[in-house]
Amino acid sequence: MIYDRQIAMKLYDQFNINKNNYTEPENYYNGKTKAQRNYPDSENRSNRKFGSNHVKMFIDEEVSYMTGNRLVYSSKSGNIQSVKDIETTIDNINACLDTELATTLLIYSKAYEVYYLDEYKDFKIKVINPMQGIGYEDVEGKVQMFLYFYKKMLDDKTYIDLFDDKFIYHFDSSFNTVAPPQPHYFQRCPVGVATLNNGILDTVYNQINGLQDAYEYTLMDWENELGDTRLSYLLMSGCQMTPEQMKIMKEMGIIQTESADSKVNFLLKDIKPDFYKSNRDILEEEMYKVTQHLKNQIAIQSNSSGTMLAVRLNPLRIKLTTQYQCLKNCIRTRLQCLFTYLYQAENKMYDFKDIDVKFTLNLPNNDYEMAQIISLLSDKVSIKGMTEKLSWITNADKDFKDMLEEKKQVQENSAPPKLNFNDTSNITDNADNVGDKNEKIKK
Repeated sequence: MIYDRQIAMKLYDQFNINKNNYTEPENYYNGKTKAQRNYPDSENRSNRKFGSNHVKMFIDEEVSYMTGNRLVYSSKSGNIQSVKDIETTIDNINACLDTELATTLLIYSKAYEVYYLDEYKDFKIKVINPMQGIGYEDVEGKVQMFLYFYKKMLDDKTYIDLFDDKFIYHFDSSFNTVAPPQPHYFQRCPVGVATLNNGILDTVYNQINGLQDAYEYTLMDWENELGDTRLSYLLMSGCQMTPEQMKIMKEMGIIQTESADSKVNFLLKDIKPDFYKSNRDILEEEMYKVTQHLKNQIAIQSNSSGTMLAVRLNPLRIKLTTQYQCLKNCIRTRLQCLFTYLYQAENKMYDFKDIDVKFTLNLPNNDYEMAQIISLLSDKVSIKGMTEKLSWITNADKDFKDMLEEKKQVQENSAPPKLNFNDTSNITDNADNVGDKNEKIKK
């Protein structure tokens, strides 16, 4: 799609509208919940405010499960060089690229990747969230035009970079040109997009923001109740004290009353900790349930089998697998733009459709039971297909080739030396040695 000013202006207006939808998910990930912002302040009472950020904890946990193991690229046609070029180029960009992409997706429900060349003509990738940019997408979800908003250091103005099929345009916030357009050579709008299936409805924020607020209100109420007990009152009946006498009493720690019938004791608040604790536990349990996470701080029974643990993690596996598919759509665009760059820069021609992208979940597995299954099915099922089930194998194709190479080296090193029967030099030398020995014996 070629740059259209009217569409760009409408896209800018839509961006300003959409920002309101993404402000709260960003706030909750950063720990700025409504509970902390709206907790009432009371005069002469304890006003402690703090949080326990389950939104960030769940998102970071899912990201670590998704990208803790390295993303594996493989060629369907066996083109090893294409895979090497992918890994070499991406590793030189950012080792945390996939982690950053997954985190942005789970916070905002949408994440963009912009592909460009730096001043040294090297291929670069930048992850952008919906608070920084917006894409004009077609019916298939492909970005046809993209607006990226940013500010320069020590400059309060907002600048816009607009990407289309051929150029990168540079504007200010009023779409006045501030620099000449730059050609990008990608032959398409160089922007990939990943979107959760149901948008913001699938985010952790949408699932538990109300529970998160209730949980923090409970914790803050509980803490402030304890704080208020420090202000426990001294109850005195049958006597009176002037303010000066109270100061002396406080300094000396002595109370003297005029009547033997006077009573002096502390007026304490009877706090029922079980009420707060049970309410907190119910809210926390509900947050774990709706996000399909497991509470790792709870001790596991010693007799729990690996199969039982895998069954408990199965709902989370399904959720993460669905999120993988959302990331794949963006990564396919990444490969398409990368191969275009390799063709332009190094005259290497690869087909991005030939590349298979595989995620390996970084979840606990019972590898001992899986190894037993592999040994039982070794002559019935493909070795590569079975080794993919082991948690520490992230690239079954590479591991299989390494195994064959190791076996080949072992056979070569352990095989007996081959005799060359056409070479008679050793035989002649041995015969001469025998003759010399016989001659010495005769003498």
